[in-house]
Amino acid sequence: MRKQIVRKLTRYFNSLNAQEIRGLSEVLNHEIQRLNIRYLNDYGRPRDIKLVLRPWFIKPRELAFFHRIIYAFKAANHKLFALYLTNTKIQEIMPLRCEEWKWFQLTNKDRLQKHQVVFGRWDTNISFDERENITDIKFLETNTVGIGGIHYIPAVSEAIKKLLKIGFEKTIYPYSLKFQADPRHLLAEEIKLHAKRVGRKSLNVAFLENRDYAGGTVEIPELSKYFLKLGINALAADPRQLRLKGKEIYCRDTKIDIMYRDSELQELIDIEKKGHNMAVLKQAFINNQVISSIEGELDHKSGFEIFSSPEFSRLFTAQERALFKKYIPWTRLLKERKTTDANLRMVDLVPYVIKHKDALTIKPNRAYGGKGVVIGHTVSKKKWQEYIAKALSARDEYVAQSFVPIREETFPWFTPDGRVTFDKFYSVSGFVVNHRSIAVLGRFSKEMVVNVARKGGIVPTLVLAA
Repeated sequence: MRKQIVRKLTRYFNSLNAQEIRGLSEVLNHEIQRLNIRYLNDYGRPRDIKLVLRPWFIKPRELAFFHRIIYAFKAANHKLFALYLTNTKIQEIMPLRCEEWKWFQLTNKDRLQKHQVVFGRWDTNISFDERENITDIKFLETNTVGIGGIHYIPAVSEAIKKLLKIGFEKTIYPYSLKFQADPRHLLAEEIKLHAKRVGRKSLNVAFLENRDYAGGTVEIPELSKYFLKLGINALAADPRQLRLKGKEIYCRDTKIDIMYRDSELQELIDIEKKGHNMAVLKQAFINNQVISSIEGELDHKSGFEIFSSPEFSRLFTAQERALFKKYIPWTRLLKERKTTDANLRMVDLVPYVIKHKDALTIKPNRAYGGKGVVIGHTVSKKKWQEYIAKALSARDEYVAQSFVPIREETFPWFTPDGRVTFDKFYSVSGFVVNHRSIAVLGRFSKEMVVNVARKGGIVPTLVLAA
């Protein structure tokens, strides 16, 4: 089914004449501007995010399967947070800086704070290309604070669906193209549910981002605007704009019930070091009014060591261990020590990583945006050893991980000179879930490290329905 539709779409784009291509290109450019599918450089100047013209056609049963897998993994991450607070060995594998630990203790000093809510994205190597059956699934990392894609996923899908409706969609009858779940709605559901759980009688939402930086996504202002369309009172603000009035938190003249944060703790700590008072936001964490909660800080890549090491297997159920074995790549916090390799043999970690260059990747433990990732088989022995030395000098800041193959697939796209061309790109997926549903973010790049921040682009995603 999917293969035939992908090939039909290829034939469709190949059949277009210059005038038709120009018309479709104008439609897509208009949609990119209208829907604000843009990214800001370090100086705050917008650039259009690259889009491919062929969406991923996802089957409903695939969405149901991935919802089960991702939601089970989300539950395992929540369990890991509870274990983290009392297990010093886990704390060593997922180290927090001293200032971060102080924020943790505000909310979890004596016991685990109830109703920890994390709204995250779980990234995998999966691409929904023309294959009828998707296999060889591996997780790449988790992102559980200020995730990218909540605005872009529906915006990109809307833009490409409008394009395909013009001349293609009618040709695939009896199938039709539907939108997947909207992650903005998934977030709204999480916020409403959490507000009720913590006893809030109203629903005023503040979307918080550090405005010291001009670059990045446009998602925070777009989310606040969309929530207003949903009938939820929302505003975008810098965390320094919060103030305490009695027992309530205000931003400007609005009492705030729930705060959605775009910043990790270290960013908030850095603001505090510059002399700004973060006491109100600390109180918000104590009140459990922040999404993602403090639990979101444990999206360390070294968390995969807890899931992939036999040292910690007794902490998880047989079902959880089976999940980890199938979907989690071997991962170790990189430092001088003995540990087990992917075949459960005891090894000296650093010599093992040096020797098995072509089978491994080194990643910063907590960076995002694809920064600092080195894939062993793409560099020389000398460069690999230099990078290992750099990683060891930055204590507990890097992980070694089994190389996860990233698929290449051929996509059509508009060239700057107004043609449709077909090119090969690497592509990966990220999944956003709540208790009810799931949304997929597709990304592509010429580089094997795929990220929009590195001038990659977005693959639209539509549901292929009968």
